[in-house]
Amino acid sequence: MRVCCTIATVTKGAAGKPRRYRSALRARQVEQTRQEVLDAAVDLFARNGWARTTVGAIATEAGVAVETVYSGFGSKKALLRAAMDVAIVGDAEPVPLVEREPYRKLSAEPPDRRLQGAIAIAGQIYSGPVSRLWRALNEAAAGDPEVADWCTELEAGRRTTMSEMLELVYGRQADDRIVDIVWGLVSIETYTKFCVERGWTTEQWRDWAAEAVRLFAGRP
Repeated sequence: MRVCCTIATVTKGAAGKPRRYRSALRARQVEQTRQEVLDAAVDLFARNGWARTTVGAIATEAGVAVETVYSGFGSKKALLRAAMDVAIVGDAEPVPLVEREPYRKLSAEPPDRRLQGAIAIAGQIYSGPVSRLWRALNEAAAGDPEVADWCTELEAGRRTTMSEMLELVYGRQADDRIVDIVWGLVSIETYTKFCVERGWTTEQWRDWAAEAVRLFAGRP
């Protein structure tokens, strides 16, 4: 009887604190599960492509139920998009690439070092799973107009990043033609051609891309 009263007293005296603690713990667990699902999705989509990757396989890799994946992301294609976003910037926070720490640090460098550094950041991104996820996205886009629209959005966003990169390097806004050229040069496609198909190192691609930008946009 005494034990029961003690438990009741502790619960009542906590004034809701255990409930808040459980809520915070639950939120952390949900976030951890979400990250594990995203990690599994990045790995499997990059390794196997769109068609060969199933939600069931992602759930198994993450150690969760299929229903957990659907409740967290809604659909396989939404999960692919989330995986791509995380692979590009490393997390799911809605912060543009040029506002993140690696880019912000470049502002303290001399202009030519900014150019090398900005292209090095692109190379680091492309050398991870992004180039293979891009292939998976394009595979999915062939049969799904919504995914095709996402690909268009991603490319538009990358062009904006190139424009902001040029402004950071040269201290002025570049004209549209130069932005288009750099958008084409510093791309997943050129990285894939040179580094994946021809065996270049990421550093060789970076140096080539930087020199190509200087050729068209001038030396900073």
